[in-house]
Amino acid sequence: MYKDIKDSANETSCEQIQLSKAELELIFDVAPECICVVNRDHRLLRVNKSYASFAGKSIKELLGTSCYRCFWGQEKPCEDCPVERAFNTGEAEFRKKAVLRGKNDIRYFETCAFPVCGESDEIVRVIEYNKDITDEKRVFEQLVRSEKLASIGIMTAGIAHEMNNPLSGISGTAVNLLRMPEKYGLNEKGISRVTAILESAARATNIMKDLLHLSRKQDSSNTLVDINSLLVKTVNAIHLGGAADVRRKFDLDDSVRLISCDPSKIEQVILNITTNCMQSVLEKHALCMAEGKEYTGIIEVMSVLEDDNVLITFTDNGIGIPEENRSKIFDPFFSTRSAGQGTGLGLSICLKIIGEHGGRIYFECYEESTVFSIVLPRERKSQPVNKIRL
Repeated sequence: MYKDIKDSANETSCEQIQLSKAELELIFDVAPECICVVNRDHRLLRVNKSYASFAGKSIKELLGTSCYRCFWGQEKPCEDCPVERAFNTGEAEFRKKAVLRGKNDIRYFETCAFPVCGESDEIVRVIEYNKDITDEKRVFEQLVRSEKLASIGIMTAGIAHEMNNPLSGISGTAVNLLRMPEKYGLNEKGISRVTAILESAARATNIMKDLLHLSRKQDSSNTLVDINSLLVKTVNAIHLGGAADVRRKFDLDDSVRLISCDPSKIEQVILNITTNCMQSVLEKHALCMAEGKEYTGIIEVMSVLEDDNVLITFTDNGIGIPEENRSKIFDPFFSTRSAGQGTGLGLSICLKIIGEHGGRIYFECYEESTVFSIVLPRERKSQPVNKIRL
């Protein structure tokens, strides 16, 4: 009888162990983070479904292969590898790293490596936990930029108002001089100089208007707009010198169609971004011509539906953005163009407009291309919605 009780207890214990194992395996597989178990040679001993999905292979295909090749797309272990450090230190190690997935998709991961000891307290394997922090990173970056814009807006609002009055006086006086040059004794040289004064005053006035746009929340309409039509119409309306030689490609998702937004403001965003892309392409074209190289400038515009949002991307194969400038391109007055070719406020205004729409704007740089991305909600509920078609 004692034996029967003991056998029954063993069976119950085995069932509990099997149940616990099944529960742990289920947790491991359904976790949204990419988790794997690796040995000292960086070979994958086990991976969960999220890891396999990101790697684009089945779990069976991944087992026995190297983690740095399957997940990170490298031919040798990563620099500052947390797995390597965990084996050496016997402690949990952490790192943040970007990985290129596809042609125009950079993902940012926070990696944690946890050592696992055997019976002799020797580290026999490491559990690697990879969390995708791409969205968190982009939201944080936009928050920092928005805070910076808010601070600058408070400071410049008063300046812009004060500057408008003297600028109006300068412009008005210059116009009067040009209307009656004989009365004021202006010869051709004098007329040319007054014209230059008027042009400079007009440019300064435009800068003041842009500053006021940054510093205050303006009235806006909320309309159902065919965003694909707006993209085609606005991108094709840009006619800079040499722009006719630039190819404009559209890959627009028919399922996107109508979104609620302020069409005039979104049109301004499209115009500003596409103009930057065009200038980058034309600059590279000039360099290639000087070096005797063949080059075809391309700007590709894409829209795609992602749940309740619309993703719009602008990809160009232009001159690119130097590493040292990437943290500053949304800053007001930052520009790499020559004096008189821009105020440096275009992308700052884009950031503000997209923020007002509850969206996000960011960019990624690759070897041969630069991609600006806009995420807009399909429904913007802050204003009554009218309906128009372009």
